[in-house]
Amino acid sequence: MIDAVLRAGFFRRPIAARAAAQTALPLRAVVIVACALAIGAAAWFGDPSGYLQADPALARLLRGMALIKGAAVIAAVGAVLWRFGFPVSKPVALAYALGSGVLAGSTMLIWQLTLIPFAAVLFHASALGMLIVGWRER
Repeated sequence: MIDAVLRAGFFRRPIAARAAAQTALPLRAVVIVACALAIGAAAWFGDPSGYLQADPALARLLRGMALIKGAAVIAAVGAVLWRFGFPVSKPVALAYALGSGVLAGSTMLIWQLTLIPFAAVLFHASALGMLIVGWRER
């Protein structure tokens, strides 16, 4: 009986799912590399020493906010990596990869206490953009 079920293809993956599984690894690699490059660039660009010396309490508060944003980034990037396990169009994949990188980089800028208003606008615009893409995706 089990052989008959297996031969009938009951447990076979549909063609679209197999194609998505083949493209999932490169797409996931692109997202991870984009996040790593954005984090590295933001870490290289930022210098938190001025804020840390001028107002340590504010610096701790801002870094705490950066940790909260970092948790949101981990959740968002995890959702994107999961999403890439299914068929996705190129524009949507590009939007997700770009949005993930911007989220990660802007969070690192906030951690580095550099360009905080700009980084906050980038973070929220990117998060909103990724939510809109996910909502409007077919």
